[in-house]
Amino acid sequence: MRKEFYDMRVRFFGVFIVILGLFFIVAPFQKFTVSMLEGYSGNPMIEKFLPGAMLNRLKEWNFYINSQWYGKNFGQMVGIIGIIMGFPLFAREFENGTIIFLLVRKPRRWIYFTKFTTAAIATVLLMVLGALLPLVYSVVVGKEYAVSVVPKFMVHNIFGALLWYAVSAFFSVLFNEQVKPLLASLGLLALTTTAGLLKPLRYLNTFSYQLGISVFEKGKVDVGYTFGVIVIISLFVVAGYFVFECKEV
Repeated sequence: MRKEFYDMRVRFFGVFIVILGLFFIVAPFQKFTVSMLEGYSGNPMIEKFLPGAMLNRLKEWNFYINSQWYGKNFGQMVGIIGIIMGFPLFAREFENGTIIFLLVRKPRRWIYFTKFTTAAIATVLLMVLGALLPLVYSVVVGKEYAVSVVPKFMVHNIFGALLWYAVSAFFSVLFNEQVKPLLASLGLLALTTTAGLLKPLRYLNTFSYQLGISVFEKGKVDVGYTFGVIVIISLFVVAGYFVFECKEV
């Protein structure tokens, strides 16, 4: 497992730096954002998408940071981060030919679950760090913040990322080249998002879940959808394992 952590260090720290940079583009500029939007307050198009009541709410720190971080910037990245952490997992070994050396030393079951679990832990850690940033920043700069929402958004972030991580890891087992799992995962993400725009298929749009819409609207975790996500993750994990066991090298 130590080797797996070492192999993914570039991805992990690269993604974390992007998360950190994005946060500091959002968090310190509340007043600037509000004043800029107020400058367009007379525009009918802006009023249509951002009514005055919403603009006034953006002046509240809790609403501003939650909507701009969980409900927009970080929330939109959750699925992409999961894909980034999963797509080279096995395909890189097949592409480079190193899978042969791994199979000589360890059984397939050990290789699959060690690699999968290690990258999953790294993905969860990224989600936890990203979800904690508003709380940490609020404490440092002395702003009042409603801490109770953090674990709720964190649940949505973690399982939203793990879903697409499991999907990309499955494609990584399926293909022998790194670019194919990436394209397949992004394609499926785009397809499900587009299909989810149709009301009967809205559950396919995972963005609504990873943005924590139920936390904004009802103040609680969407337990039913979370359970469904866990079931789908489990199916992809099992399917990936059987493909890996049967795959010729």
